[in-house]
Amino acid sequence: MERVTITLDADLLSQFDAYMDKHGYDNRSEGIRDAIRQLLADDRIAADENAPCVGCVTYVYDHQERLLSSRLMEAQHHHHDVPAATLHLHIDERNCLEATVLRGSVKDVRHLSNHLTSQTGVKHGRLHLIPVDAPK
Repeated sequence: MERVTITLDADLLSQFDAYMDKHGYDNRSEGIRDAIRQLLADDRIAADENAPCVGCVTYVYDHQERLLSSRLMEAQHHHHDVPAATLHLHIDERNCLEATVLRGSVKDVRHLSNHLTSQTGVKHGRLHLIPVDAPK
């Protein structure tokens, strides 16, 4: 590792220290490394829609919505090469949460995620993307 020196204004450093305490970082170096990794990952995802990635789309839906479960399953089957695994959780008598791990290009993962979360009866949805290196 290389040592670098940075200058931050007191307010920014105070906010960063509070963030690190809240998230359990042991030292500033690790917090700064994570922040840089996230910045670079976001840039890779934004720069190339054909870049390989993994993602996790989570969504809460009303399982009593007419045919919604079937539509969600059909969407995953239609894009059979993108979903890798799904966790299903019954929240209460009406609501379920699904977390589906996806892999493929940024474009394909976003497309399927948007298709799932835009269904009538899906109440909340969010996609988290992580770039991966292409297989060698």
